[in-house]
Parts: sequence; structure tokens; C-alpha cells
Amino acid sequence: MSSSFRQIVFATSAIIGLSAFAAAAAPPAAARPAATAKPDVRHDMTRQIEQRIADLHAKLQITPAQQLPWDQFAQVMRDNSLGMEATFHHRMDALAGMTAPENMQSYAEVATAHAQDAQKMVPAFQALYATLSDTQKRLADQAFRDGGYRGAPMHRG
Repeated sequence: MSSSFRQIVFATSAIIGLSAFAAAAAPPAAARPAATAKPDVRHDMTRQIEQRIADLHAKLQITPAQQLPWDQFAQVMRDNSLGMEATFHHRMDALAGMTAPENMQSYAEVATAHAQDAQKMVPAFQALYATLSDTQKRLADQAFRDGGYRGAPMHRG
């Protein structure tokens, strides 16, 4: 796998992860009112992923001719976000009663789900990337290199 492609995959997976980690910041289910807890978080998560999709659409200057592969890529982002949200809610709801080994196993399950979601994004992004002009490809390469199109350099450790 080329270094540039690995960076794109890593940055794309970071997008998924950032969406999921926002759910972890919510108070545990016991501390939230039952009627509003998950819908409020879900609404916020949906708003965040939709904002990321809109920002990337604008940054890449997606044309009408590229809309179909873009829509397919964006749908994978949405689906991954919903799945990761459910995974995190399950983890956060059970966290207080977990033993240390159960916690580690739960974390491993989240990491595995995150990696699987990143893999789902690869073919959709490759199909989109193939339709981009050279200028758009440079924009995409730079956006993902700079930390998932938010402009902040990714931590390299």
C-alpha cells in the first residue's frame, strides 16, 4: 500500500473515530434523562457527521458529474457513524460494571469495529478519487494529509 494511500485511509478512519468519540463524552446512561439522552446525542452526532460531509464536499469542489460516487462515499460515512455510535453507547452503558479485562475486551471490540469501518470506506473513496481532477486530487491529498480535512496536522508519534 502506498504511503499516500495509507495516509488517506488513516485520515478517513480518524473521521469515523472522531465521530464516535464525541458519543463517549456524553454522560453515562444513568446520569442522562431516559427520554432525551440518546436522541440528543444522536442528533448531535448526525449534525457533526453531516457538517464533516459538507465541509469535505466543499473542500474537494465536487462537481455534479462526481455527485454519485460522492453520495456513495458520504453514505458509507453516515452508516459508519451510526454503527460506531451504537457501539459506543453499548460500551458506555456497560462501562461502570465492567472488570478491567472486560473493559479491555470492550475497547478491543470498538477498535476492531473502527478498523472494519475504515475498510468499508476504502472502495467508496477510491471510486470517488478516480473521478477527481488532478487539482481535486491534490486538494484531497492535502486535506487528508493535514488531519482529516480539518486543517490541523495529524499527530505523528
